[in-house]
Amino acid sequence: MYDREALLAAVDLAALADDLIGGHTGSTRSPMWTCPNPNHAQTGRTPPLSIFRSHHGEQRWRCHGCGDGGTAIDLVLTCKGGTVRDALDFLAERVGHHENPPDHTPARRPTPTHRPVEVGCRDPEGLQRYVDECADRLWKPEGRAIRRWLTKSRGIPVDVLAENKIGADLGPRTQDRPDGMPRALGAVLPTIVDGRAVYAQIRVPHPAPDRPRYLNPRSELAPNPRLTRMRPTERRHPEIVVTEGAIDALSAAAAGYGAVGVLSATYGDDSVALALSRMRQPLVLAFDADDAGHKGADRLAAMLEARNRTPVRLELATGDLNDALRRSDNWPVHLKTVVERAMSTPFVEAAVER
Repeated sequence: MYDREALLAAVDLAALADDLIGGHTGSTRSPMWTCPNPNHAQTGRTPPLSIFRSHHGEQRWRCHGCGDGGTAIDLVLTCKGGTVRDALDFLAERVGHHENPPDHTPARRPTPTHRPVEVGCRDPEGLQRYVDECADRLWKPEGRAIRRWLTKSRGIPVDVLAENKIGADLGPRTQDRPDGMPRALGAVLPTIVDGRAVYAQIRVPHPAPDRPRYLNPRSELAPNPRLTRMRPTERRHPEIVVTEGAIDALSAAAAGYGAVGVLSATYGDDSVALALSRMRQPLVLAFDADDAGHKGADRLAAMLEARNRTPVRLELATGDLNDALRRSDNWPVHLKTVVERAMSTPFVEAAVER
């Protein structure tokens, strides 16, 4: 067992980033790095990753493009993969840190004399207005192309789209937006908490091969929540399906399941595991059938198991959960059958096939 705080304090996060990501650019006072997230296509002139200290003085990193970030542990996991234990071992060897004896009791962190200021959306009214306007435009004649892409190309029912305030951004010449929201045409996928929009991604329907599919707001406008919940119009099953991304979460909602979309396969950190572990319903992981999805699901499952919340795993044959929806002749029955089979044999991964 390591003293986590002592280990992180001993790590020079900037030097670690230089070694794992590559040399930084910019001044010594304000260095910047490229983002290590393999799903983040970076085309800007300035690298988007910076290093800072939290309110408690802990070194942390953040990509201001996709919102990925965390401690040195998260940086090692993003760059090298493996488990949390692997990352701790790597850092301990790097700084010459040793494990504590089994009976070691870590020192308690001093209680702050004041509560840290919670950083939320900088322009909540502007973000809410943007989400409302885009949700309204999806159902107007000018939103027809994006509406057809969502319903015909992706197979999401219209009632599920309306329930989750999915919208259409028709581009910067047509749609006003708050400062920090990407200027692009696409489907708007909001994160709604207590009836209010706290975040919104833009899903570009037909991106160029070298361009990203998902565009995120700058963290100064809305910090990346890492999770988004999608609601079915009628909750027919007790389980919560945890997917990789908002479109897959909408696909689970289309079958009558409560759904949580993890906004990147690399986002399965302690904060995500904690949020999921607090949900009372059984958890079903359905990440993409690729290397990033498998690693992300393995990592998140291990973190949930450490919190005594062992999830069921659905092993997709190919693609993602939305691909499975589009291949199915009767999606609600198909997903229900697969989930029930997995729940009856929780230690066996169930395959989602055609």
